[in-house]
Amino acid sequence: MRTLIAGLLGIFLLTAGIAVGEKSELCARASTGTWMEWHLTSFGAWLQDPTLTDVQHYDLTLEVRPSTRELIGSCVMTVKVEQPNLNAFRFRLRDNFLITNLQLDGRPISFIRESITTVRAQFDRPYQQGEVFQLRVDYQGVPVSRGFGSIEFTTRSSGAIIVATLSQPYYAYTWWPAKDENTDKATLTFNLIVPDTMIAVANGMLQGVDTLSGNRLRYRYQHNYPIAPYLVAFAATNYNHWSQTFTYGEHTMPVDFYIYPESDTTANRQAWERCLPMLRVFSDIFGLYPFINERYGIYQFQFSGGMEHQTMTGQGGFWESVTAHELGHQWWGDMVTCATWNDIWLNEGFATYSEALWEERKPGSSGFPALRTAMLNRRPSSLDGSVYRYDTSSINAIFSSNFAYRKGAWVLHQLRWVLGDARFFDLLARYRQRFAYSHATTEDFVAVAEEVWGGSMRWFFDPWVYGIGAPTYNWGWTTTTVNGKPYLLLSLRQTQPSNYGLYTMPIGLRLTMGSQTQDLRIWNSAQTQYYVIPTPSPVSNLAFDPDDWILKGASNSEAYRPGPPVIVEMNPAPGVQTTPPSQIDLYFQTPVAINASHVSLEGATTGVVSFSFAYDSAAQRARLTFSTPLKPDQYTLRLSPSITALNSGLALDGEFFGDLPSGDGIPGGEAVIPLRVLAATGDVDGNGCVDDADLLQVLFAFGETGALPADTNGDNVVDDADLLTVLFHFGQGC
Repeated sequence: MRTLIAGLLGIFLLTAGIAVGEKSELCARASTGTWMEWHLTSFGAWLQDPTLTDVQHYDLTLEVRPSTRELIGSCVMTVKVEQPNLNAFRFRLRDNFLITNLQLDGRPISFIRESITTVRAQFDRPYQQGEVFQLRVDYQGVPVSRGFGSIEFTTRSSGAIIVATLSQPYYAYTWWPAKDENTDKATLTFNLIVPDTMIAVANGMLQGVDTLSGNRLRYRYQHNYPIAPYLVAFAATNYNHWSQTFTYGEHTMPVDFYIYPESDTTANRQAWERCLPMLRVFSDIFGLYPFINERYGIYQFQFSGGMEHQTMTGQGGFWESVTAHELGHQWWGDMVTCATWNDIWLNEGFATYSEALWEERKPGSSGFPALRTAMLNRRPSSLDGSVYRYDTSSINAIFSSNFAYRKGAWVLHQLRWVLGDARFFDLLARYRQRFAYSHATTEDFVAVAEEVWGGSMRWFFDPWVYGIGAPTYNWGWTTTTVNGKPYLLLSLRQTQPSNYGLYTMPIGLRLTMGSQTQDLRIWNSAQTQYYVIPTPSPVSNLAFDPDDWILKGASNSEAYRPGPPVIVEMNPAPGVQTTPPSQIDLYFQTPVAINASHVSLEGATTGVVSFSFAYDSAAQRARLTFSTPLKPDQYTLRLSPSITALNSGLALDGEFFGDLPSGDGIPGGEAVIPLRVLAATGDVDGNGCVDDADLLQVLFAFGETGALPADTNGDNVVDDADLLTVLFHFGQGC
């Protein structure tokens, strides 16, 4: 849902934050309700377990009498019992309505008014699990509008009357009776009786218009897709109507527009018809338009923004971003609906990101630059709240422009950065498929994301959705050269307030080297972290998160802070060597305090290896020299975290993850580096002579896996190839 003005809403001051041109995003409709009514609606009066019953269909007939502002209605609810011994059924209908008739399967029954908003229908017999009943509620009265303008009778500037509804979040009870749970969707038949000077618009497909006595018309609508009660809506006034056709592959559907005569200009028609290419773009991105067997449409109403009523969006103007937002809701909010209002970002964050996706992919777009600009324009004005709405005590708390809308959109944008495009859009496809025409919680979405990621993503969702704030980065860099090779040195600190916590994120860097640039990603997961990055040539400039993928409190360049020593090079290199080395050289990116006691080398079969040790501070090189070349074996080289940098005093960052430089960016970590020397010349025992002893070792280990050093070629099995190696070199060196 979108809106464009901010005002004083009864006791709620709804302030707007998200920009739509010069407009804003939260609601401006007057709320005449009291906190007590909100409280009863939200919490105290709705005691029925939603899982006890499943509403399958609503058959709603509503006569609208603008002259008296009166509604006369009848709603037949078809309900399946999901638990044994159901003796009553609660529904919502405000107590200003007179219930003139209540029938259970055609039998009159009694009811109890439990609160301003809640009615308990008393059954005349228990209904068992699996049974289906029909509850008919006939009612009439003058409605009282609540929330964003749940039912409004308004005279336009032209003098024409418009009657329109907007029930979000759960104000359906102000004009029609329903179970009113997001987790219980049902199909809908909706008959609207209005004066013959009006055209009535509602969800689904228009089945026909009947002429009634008293200068009245009955508009008959049928909606065969499940719909949440808050998305049921109507509007009636003297609309002008036109229609277009949307075709997507083999699918075709009407797109209907209902506009005030005084607004009916070519420019306004063209603005709304932008939804046609939007339908194509979003179908490409999100999957086929969810209600393709019926229609999509836009109708004008008095709300200062837009509301994503299923299949038929109400809009108060002609803004492109609002049109994109509300259309995006047809997937995210209508087809997949937030299970609770705590989870509203699953509606509003997704729809806000849909605006940005439209900017990225609409015809003639610049692509990523347009996406980047769109997201920067949707940056929250404050960061000190959570995307997950813990407080649902007011409309303002639920529909936070900063957090449910903008920051919610940034969660998706950053998740796209983390996953990459292919996996991100796969995530959306899986999420849609799993919860299509149903409801989802934040944890449901997290579970699908973790499935795509292949592991836990609490490190992402806990701070970004459930936590508050955003990271502030202070970063500095310099360059160095070690053994003739250039390196980038980067120090990075998260300096946001401590109650914001820490953020684990990949961060983009753009390196300038002469006339060339190179993009790379680093992972940041600590308050202070250091990086040593090999580069093809010396770096002359560094851009931090150059494409603004991360929602940051700030990003501040500072002087480089020297970090811990890391091992940047090892000769011979870690891994497999075919030539037995006589020495090992270890290079650090910075001068270090090191001696022989900090280093050890041990073979799997040969045991501890002795060596002489020398450190060249100018070259930043430690050298281990052996009295004889290393014998074929699997060796483990260990460097103690007691090694420290002379400039920073920080301990070795030594963790080895299969490649150098070492470390995880955090001081303190032993280096454990594997080195395997193969008997590539057949000298299995390493005595300099390929003889019977070597042959016997191979024959004795024949067929085994992991046998050292008889596995001469390093394929982890002693086989014919190893035997041939020994035989081919037999007698050499003897």
